[in-house]
Amino acid sequence: MKRKNFAVITALFVALLIIFGGCVEKNPSPEGEGGSDIAVLPETTAAEAKPLLSEKDKLIALTYDDGPHSQYTNRVLDILEKNGAKATFFVVGYNIDKNIETIKRAQALGCEIGNHTNDHKILTKCDTATLREQVDKPNARIKELTGSEMTLFRAPGGAFKGVTDDIGMPLIQWSIDTEDWKSKDAAHKNRTEEERNAELRRIADEVVQNAKKGDIILMHDIYNFTADLSEIIIPELTEKGFKLVTVSEMYKAYGKPLNDGKVYYNIEFPEASSAVQSNVILEAGNYKVKTKGGNLNIRIEPMQESIVIGKLSNGDTAKVIKSIPGWALVEAAGASGWVNAAYLSPQ
Repeated sequence: MKRKNFAVITALFVALLIIFGGCVEKNPSPEGEGGSDIAVLPETTAAEAKPLLSEKDKLIALTYDDGPHSQYTNRVLDILEKNGAKATFFVVGYNIDKNIETIKRAQALGCEIGNHTNDHKILTKCDTATLREQVDKPNARIKELTGSEMTLFRAPGGAFKGVTDDIGMPLIQWSIDTEDWKSKDAAHKNRTEEERNAELRRIADEVVQNAKKGDIILMHDIYNFTADLSEIIIPELTEKGFKLVTVSEMYKAYGKPLNDGKVYYNIEFPEASSAVQSNVILEAGNYKVKTKGGNLNIRIEPMQESIVIGKLSNGDTAKVIKSIPGWALVEAAGASGWVNAAYLSPQ
C-alpha cells in the first residue's frame, strides 16, 4: 500500500514538472551553447514604464539651430541624456552627411530632428525653385539616411514673411532667445575666463528666471559656449520642475495642432496679443499692462507674425515711445519693441 501511494505521488510530481517545465523559456548562453532554465518575465514596454505627458505638466521645448556638430552637439546630447531631457535640433543640410551617427543618436534618445534649410539661405530672398530645393533636399536626405521624416521647419534668421505657404510645413519660431551666438568664443577672443563665466551665468539666469510653461528656447549647437550654457540651463530648468521635451511632444500634450504653413512661437495661456487689434493711438508716457492674466508679446515689428523678443505680464509698466493705429512702440522688461495697444492703460 505504501509502495502504491509512493508511486502515485511520484507520478504526480513528474507530471507537474512536465507541465511547468513547458512554461519555462530557455535563455541562450552568452557563447550560444545550451541555455539556462530561468523563467523570463515579459518586458515592460516604454509606454507602460513612462507616464504620458499631459496639459497638467510644466513642459518646455529646447531647440538648437545650425548643427549638427560632431563635438558640440554630442556634448549637448550628453547633458540631455544625463538629465532625462529631450530637445529639437533644426539641422542644416550641408551638416547632415558628416554627422549621421550624431543624428541617429539624437533620435535614439527621443530627440526631434527639424529642417533648417539645406544651405542656411534666407528664404524670403529666394526664388520659388531655390526655396523648394532648400526645403525638400534636407527632408529627402534625412528620410533616406534614417528612415524618418522631418515634420517641423525653422526659417534661417526667423525670416518667413510671405513664404509660409510655399514652405508647406509648420514653422517653429521661439519665445526665448538666448542670443548665444553673440557670446561665442570666436567673437570674444580676449575675454578672461572670469568674464566668460559671468556671461554664461548672466544668460542662464535670464533663461531660467523668465522661462514659462510652453516656451520655446532658441540656441545653436555649433558653439562650445552653447554646450557650456546647456550644462547650466538644462539641470536648472529641470530643478524648477520643467519637463524638457520636443516641440511636437509639447504641442501634442497641450492639445495644440501643428499645421503646415502656420507659425508658432510658444503655447500661450492665453496669448493676449492675438486678440483683435484696436485702432487706438497712444500718447507717449507710462502705461499699465492689462491682459486678464495672459502675457503681452513684445514684437520686433507691429504685426501679429513678427518675432517675439520679450513678454509683459498683467500689471507690468511699459513706457510708450510712439504709437500707430493698434500698436505701440514701448521700452519695458529690458526690451524695446511693439505691443498690441489695446492692452495698455494710462497709469
